Amino acid sequence: MIKISIYIFILGFITACGYQLRGAVEIPEGMENIYVQNASKPLYKQLKDVLKFSAGKLVTTSTDAGVVLQIQKEKLHNRVLAVSTTGKANQFEFDYQVLYALYDATGKVLMDAQRIEIKRDYFNDQEDILGQTLEEEMIRKEIYIQAVQSILRRYRIALEKSSN
Repeated sequence: MIKISIYIFILGFITACGYQLRGAVEIPEGMENIYVQNASKPLYKQLKDVLKFSAGKLVTTSTDAGVVLQIQKEKLHNRVLAVSTTGKANQFEFDYQVLYALYDATGKVLMDAQRIEIKRDYFNDQEDILGQTLEEEMIRKEIYIQAVQSILRRYRIALEKSSN
């Protein structure tokens, strides 16, 4: 009986302090159903995953959506930052840029075009090719997660400002 009481106390404490799953974002009311236009597959996947942990979902038509996320431009660029003495690239930078706007189901502008830019550096270990590939994949995934979280947070802040 004491163990159950301890578990209930811990669970209550965690939820009371605002704990949420990693990747979860507070979804603004009315934005639970999102329709996405022109997103790359990685951005779409990360948006779907973040919404899954945040009580939201992607819908297949704009008429079912509370908000339409229109990706106007998206680009992920990789460039060399440093070269080793043997002439091989050993440090890279990812530069991700996304330009997006938010609309309601009728096409009314909810948020004018916004730009997000995320940059990440990483070291290219010439002796651990497999590790380097996994690190690149992980960094790309984190970039898309950060972009999705930024889009959702910016929209929530804009909604709060407009309601005040």
